[in-house]
Amino acid sequence: MRIFGAYANTDSESCGRRLTLPWPYGGRTFSFDLGGSMRGEPYQHDTFCAEVKNYTQPSDQGTHFDEFLAKCYVAVAANHHHSDHFMWITWSPFRATTWSTLSTPDQVTKSVLAHSDRVLGTADEAKARELLNEETVNAVAQRLWLLVLSDKQETLVPLKDWAAIVAAELVRRGESW
Repeated sequence: MRIFGAYANTDSESCGRRLTLPWPYGGRTFSFDLGGSMRGEPYQHDTFCAEVKNYTQPSDQGTHFDEFLAKCYVAVAANHHHSDHFMWITWSPFRATTWSTLSTPDQVTKSVLAHSDRVLGTADEAKARELLNEETVNAVAQRLWLLVLSDKQETLVPLKDWAAIVAAELVRRGESW
């Protein structure tokens, strides 16, 4: 109930455009899987981009996660209008021994450096470190959400009757639903 206006990059051409950005170098684009807006304070009207990995095992999520962080860096650097928050949504935890560090500036830095040819225009690590913008790195780390779901958890959504009551109350107060 805290998300409204959610859409997938495959829902329409317009949705795809909102979630697609160019890599700064290499002449290619990338797309986030989901986007949308949030409701309720402190996130009222904030936007998000998300990557969804409905995996049953950790698999190669670490590699995908590093690329996701590089994409987030590009989005922040480009002032992408739909990037108030970045959500990594998975059904299988990964990198369990370093989980607490996955949303740190250090991890963002490592991930951007791993993709520095597309993000910063150089594969030379020393040169890439010079080009790395620490403010952008910190912004990505602050906006990052790591969400782990389960199949059973997906059934714990509000009942339609409850959602209707909340919607009616919000409308009564003059707020959007």
